[in-house]
Amino acid sequence: MSQSITLAAFETIDSLLSQQLRAGDFETCADPREYIRNSNRLLDACIDAMGYAYVDGFASAEECAAAIVTAGLLSSTFVVDAN
Repeated sequence: MSQSITLAAFETIDSLLSQQLRAGDFETCADPREYIRNSNRLLDACIDAMGYAYVDGFASAEECAAAIVTAGLLSSTFVVDAN
């Protein structure tokens, strides 16, 4: 992955992914509407950060976000502080 993202985009994706994972499975979550809203926000954040072509290669927004967060944690050049 030769692309980079801003620190703000990384933090947004990381936060939304954490919220989604805390919600649990859709079938057993406490608030299905909030689960769907958060999943849509996560998808939008991934598309904004990496582009639709990149995101389209994943089965779900959660899977894409996990790949982005992993790349951010493993690479010293993937996340760029735009300040």
